[in-house]
Amino acid sequence: MAKFMSYWQPKWPVWLRPETGLAGLAIVLTLAMPFMLGMTAKRGAVQLDNSTWQAFAQNFLENTPIAKTTVTAPDAQAYAQAFVVQGAKAAMQEDIRIMAALQTFTKTHFETATSQEHELNCLSQAIYYEARSEPLSGQLAVAQVVLNRVRHAAYPSTVCEVVFEGSTRITGCQFTFTCDGSLAFDPRGKSWKQSRQAATHAMLGMSDITIHRATHYHTVAISPYWSKTLLRTANIGTHIFYRFPSRREKVLLAEAA
Repeated sequence: MAKFMSYWQPKWPVWLRPETGLAGLAIVLTLAMPFMLGMTAKRGAVQLDNSTWQAFAQNFLENTPIAKTTVTAPDAQAYAQAFVVQGAKAAMQEDIRIMAALQTFTKTHFETATSQEHELNCLSQAIYYEARSEPLSGQLAVAQVVLNRVRHAAYPSTVCEVVFEGSTRITGCQFTFTCDGSLAFDPRGKSWKQSRQAATHAMLGMSDITIHRATHYHTVAISPYWSKTLLRTANIGTHIFYRFPSRREKVLLAEAA
């Protein structure tokens, strides 16, 4: 009996035999590899996307001033209290309330965004056609003149109206490029990109260029008649900047003439 048992070998299924098990495992891994690689790539893409948005959110929080408000019942606290006291249904209702409060974009918001984009484009054009060869300080100064006019009672109240004031008349355009044919050539390249960046900085109030309340400027190559009726405020690049005088200053200018 012992002799018989010594020659007996268990009859394993083919896929469990030692000599075929490793080969089968290799086949399974080979077939599964594309799927595993796909999952790994997808997971990596999601992680990259998440990290990008996290960095964006962190940058936003670090550069956005926090309004000082009094919070009587934080949403998280209200959520927890509702869940404990009234159960999951009340917690779901609290979720709905919180989400509803986040839905702040309306048609008015989009209209405002469109309007501001239009204003930004007009200011960018003024910088590009009037000062694209100037250093950044000169471009920001030109932009500030436009914004100073927007705030002045003697001029229109929007950037585009200020920039294109008088452009439909044969004479009288406030910015030369709007009536001398310059607009026939579309802005492009690095100069256009920098002009838009300068315009964005100016509209966001990030410019530290000091031209005071200047509403006029001209290049150093010319001396327009109106320059004698205004007060010089700054020289930046190839431009000289001026502002309107006060009543007392007008008297002094008349006496000096």
